[in-house]
Amino acid sequence: MTPHEQGRFCSVCSKTVRDFTDASDDEMIRAISDPSEKICGNFRESQLNRDLGYSYVNSLFARFAVGFIVTASGLVPFHAQEHCSSKSDTLKEASLKGKPAPKLIRNDTASTKHLILGGIRRESIDKYRSPLYVINGKPGTETDFKALDPESIRKINVLKGAYATGRYGRKAFNGAIEVTTKQKRK
Repeated sequence: MTPHEQGRFCSVCSKTVRDFTDASDDEMIRAISDPSEKICGNFRESQLNRDLGYSYVNSLFARFAVGFIVTASGLVPFHAQEHCSSKSDTLKEASLKGKPAPKLIRNDTASTKHLILGGIRRESIDKYRSPLYVINGKPGTETDFKALDPESIRKINVLKGAYATGRYGRKAFNGAIEVTTKQKRK
């Protein structure tokens, strides 16, 4: 036998002889499955007459498991949320003595900020996914619904899916919100 890059070459059988006694199942599979190489091997007795333990699914599962363990154990730091300091809305009592308290005005910040999801503004998504508003049996808009006084509402029903489209047709494809208000007594 003469020395070769990946083992020795046998001139009698015209094959490359490799020593697999310390090789893993993965290494044996890669070496044997290459059709261009003619290989003859040296194996341990425990490596013969058994199925090789390689599975593509098992290797993916092993990689996933290692990734999960690394992430769950905290070896890779990540910050999902930022810590926000809470702001106090109270005023000092000393500055209010003898004066009427000023009225605190809070703007609804949800309508002024625009959330961007995948490059699309939130408003454009909501415009096409908004439900049908039915106020006292008549179709209305989201503005009409928001203008209602919460104290004047008697009942709200939320209809979803086939039940909403069956009752109100295609206009209620994204659901329907039925609002019944209290009747004013004369």
